[in-house]
Amino acid sequence: MAGSALSELAEELGTTSRALVAIAIDSVGAAPVEVTVAQHRLLVLLAAHGPQSIGAIAARMGVNPSNATRHCDRLERLGLLARRRSPEDARVVRVEISGAGTRLLDAVMARRREDIVQVLERMGLADAAALTAAFRAFNDAAQELSRDQWREPS
Repeated sequence: MAGSALSELAEELGTTSRALVAIAIDSVGAAPVEVTVAQHRLLVLLAAHGPQSIGAIAARMGVNPSNATRHCDRLERLGLLARRRSPEDARVVRVEISGAGTRLLDAVMARRREDIVQVLERMGLADAAALTAAFRAFNDAAQELSRDQWREPS
C-alpha cells in the first residue's frame, strides 16, 4: 500500500480513536465503582490474561512496578482484585481479578456497547458491517483479545 494511502488511513483511524476514547472514558466514568482508565485497563489485562505478577502487569501496561503496585493496592481495597501466593512458589504473589472486578468490567462493557450501537445506528448497515470486518482485522494485527477470547476465571 502506498505511503500516502497509509498516511490517510492513519489520519482517519486517529480521528476514530478519539471518538472511541471518548466513548471508553464515558463508559469507565459510568462504572458502578469509581476507577481510573488505567485501573480499568489493569482489570481488563487480568480478565484477558489471567492471574499475573506485579512485574508482568507493569510490563503489559508499560509502567514501572511501583505504579502498578499502587493501582493494585487501590483496586484491592475496592474488592476488585485479590493477591494470592503462587501454589508453585510461595514467594511469588499473583494478582487476579475478583468477581466484583468482573462485574465492573461487564457493566462498563454494557454501557460502551450501548454507546457504540448508537453510533452504528447512524451508519448504514453495509458500512457498519464493513467497519466490523476492518476492526476485526485491526484488532488481530494489534493482538487485542475480544471478550470471548478472555480466560475464564479459575
